Amino acid sequence: MPVLADWLARVRVPERCAPRARRALAAIRRCRTPALGGHVYRCTDCAGTDFAYHSCHHRACPRCGGERTAAWTAQQEARLLPVPYFLVTFTVPEELRAVFAAEPALMHDRLFRESAATLQQVAAERRLLGAELGFVGVLHTWGRQLQHHPHVHYIVPGGGLSPDGKKWLNARQRDWLLPVAKLAAVFRGRMEAVLRASATARHASIPAGTWRSRWVVHCQSAGRGEAVVRYLARYVSRTAISDERLVAADDERVVFNYTDAKTQQRRQCTLGAEEFLRRYLQHVPPAGQHRVRYFGWLHPAAHARRMTVETLLQKPIVLAAPPPEAPRWHLRCPHCERFTLVRVGTLPRQARAPPLCQR
Repeated sequence: MPVLADWLARVRVPERCAPRARRALAAIRRCRTPALGGHVYRCTDCAGTDFAYHSCHHRACPRCGGERTAAWTAQQEARLLPVPYFLVTFTVPEELRAVFAAEPALMHDRLFRESAATLQQVAAERRLLGAELGFVGVLHTWGRQLQHHPHVHYIVPGGGLSPDGKKWLNARQRDWLLPVAKLAAVFRGRMEAVLRASATARHASIPAGTWRSRWVVHCQSAGRGEAVVRYLARYVSRTAISDERLVAADDERVVFNYTDAKTQQRRQCTLGAEEFLRRYLQHVPPAGQHRVRYFGWLHPAAHARRMTVETLLQKPIVLAAPPPEAPRWHLRCPHCERFTLVRVGTLPRQARAPPLCQR
């Protein structure tokens, strides 16, 4: 099976490459190599020597992110409430994708802000729910074939906190949260208003019919929430494609599997090496941008309101004993296959390599 990180380490760098994409490639090429330093191990039986190099921990690296994903999943599952959950997805139309590609940091922030405000605005209507929601949003920028497809997923409990902060109000139905047509209309209006006010030139470049067409907001029941948390966890600290999907990768082309959205059948996509790299690197998030954000009484600054919600719902308090200290077993020696490998030293981190250039 092809390994994506190995392919990225040898692929030719495009002439026109955004700085954040160059930084991502530089980090991936240094990941788990002597350039980042590491540890030296020696076998106490056969005296063989082995090395373990450090990871880059870049968000675009296909090797990294597993530990952060597992930690985030465990944290979110521990915070789940004893209520039905919903997965709400806000998608921007194709006419806006060029604006998102040109200014990803700005537009992703607006996507989060306006979609979250839409959920709160509609949920605040008394005839629908009349409560404040608390939810987690996860940004997702790629489609099944790595095309640019910005949208945001929200994990939303089926209910909210009353305006006076003293009652929990359940959703009207266990399998229905809010009307998606109304959510889409409010979201469209808010996005147009913010673009018209703060980015006049960008607003003028968008066809006028975009603001009259029907936008897509999807809402589906998610049971008790465990499955949707695990589904979205793959977008938190992992990259756009994994090694399991790669079929073939060489200097000329890349072949990978994907699931057709309409037929749900497994298909293959073949892209030239340069086009695959372009699609892959366009999903490198801008520096400092968070893919996961929290809103309402789930915001980190709303700890007291979250505790109030947990009290009203009588969420069980689990007192877990600290895990027992793991036994310090030796590692397996790659030479003699015995568990006799011990750490004997460290490798220093090398000086940072010069910027990537056209080869």
